[in-house]
Amino acid sequence: MHSMGVLSTKSEQIADVLAEEIIRGEFAPGARLGQDHIAERFQSSHVPVREALQRLVQMELATSEPRRGVRVFSLSASDLDDIQQMRLALEPLALRQATAQLDAEDLSKIEAARTACDVAEDPIVWERANRRFHLAILSPCARPLLLRRIEPLQRLSAHRFHSRWRKGWVKTSDRDHGAIVEAMRARDADKACHVLARHLNR
Repeated sequence: MHSMGVLSTKSEQIADVLAEEIIRGEFAPGARLGQDHIAERFQSSHVPVREALQRLVQMELATSEPRRGVRVFSLSASDLDDIQQMRLALEPLALRQATAQLDAEDLSKIEAARTACDVAEDPIVWERANRRFHLAILSPCARPLLLRRIEPLQRLSAHRFHSRWRKGWVKTSDRDHGAIVEAMRARDADKACHVLARHLNR
């Protein structure tokens, strides 16, 4: 589901690849995303590239300024603090509703996302699976506006993981993830929210 109408698949592919590279820190903050270079790299015309760059701006992974072009976002320490506080405010709101409304199909999707985290063999695979898990536990809330606010915050947190914690990553089973799933299964929203808040504060 995209908020800017139907994107061509080529522009979606370009946006997805660039988004993951930005999240992994493969571009310096403030680096210019040149249309010509990207078009050449993806063997594409300029139209899908322009659409892809627009999508990155919408995802808040890039900024667009007159005469400066499209550049990779950069975050200050206070921005990171704000992202953390916004997640702590919004995600329990979604989780509470999700816990009240989830069904067996939701639970199996959540369980699959949790397992994908536990079996991940490297930090890049783990981080993508972790993002899927954190979205999966909230999706049953069925509040699209709320989820659209949360998803970019989770992406920005992923960038922080790659810049700070990736080198020290070790494969492990995440006890918090398991505790959140168990609490949701028991329809215990208070406990699920308590574990999530502790988890986000790690």
